Amino acid sequence: MAAVRALVAPRLAAASAFAPLHAPAPRAALHSSAPRPRARVALVLSGCGVYDGTELHEASAVLVHLSRGGAEVQIFAPDVPQMHVIDHTKGQPSESETRNVLTESARIARGKITDLARLSAADHDAAIFPGGFGAAKNLSTFAVDGKDCRVHKDVERVLKEFHEAGKPIGCFLSEEEPLAGVCGRRSFRLAEAGRARTAARKRLVPAWCLRAQDG
Repeated sequence: MAAVRALVAPRLAAASAFAPLHAPAPRAALHSSAPRPRARVALVLSGCGVYDGTELHEASAVLVHLSRGGAEVQIFAPDVPQMHVIDHTKGQPSESETRNVLTESARIARGKITDLARLSAADHDAAIFPGGFGAAKNLSTFAVDGKDCRVHKDVERVLKEFHEAGKPIGCFLSEEEPLAGVCGRRSFRLAEAGRARTAARKRLVPAWCLRAQDG
């Protein structure tokens, strides 16, 4: 250590001779640098609860990751009735209940949520769809119709807008099949896989939640 100090001391002394009297400390200079633009990410929910809506753990994990990355997140859900309501203590349908997807999704968003009809790809850099059976039941009819399913009109519109704009779309496993069909399964997955890698490199969206892949 003494040898290192002896080597560095003359350079430090020379540098200090030219430094201004009140030069900011390196840490202060770092914090005074101009902030980078924040990524604008749309998070699309399908209800509240893994069996009839959005999987809460996945939605929370995405929100935490995006928050740590400094992203600006806006949460959306369609204003439609749920396909049905599941009693999560039994895993069985509750025949006497009806619930609204937007209203239930607002539980996760703490009330700060917007109708999916107002989502535009022009206002966001990426869109993420957390998992849960709500994707197959409320965002599409995949749970009933399988590969012949229909996708909610605003979900279809949003997917096509982001896809055509070349912006990444993040899907968890339960969304991958019904949503990939909107833009053509293979072309959608191949394109999104490339965008996923680019987005992950830029720390725009969490790499582990981008399910798009070849196949």
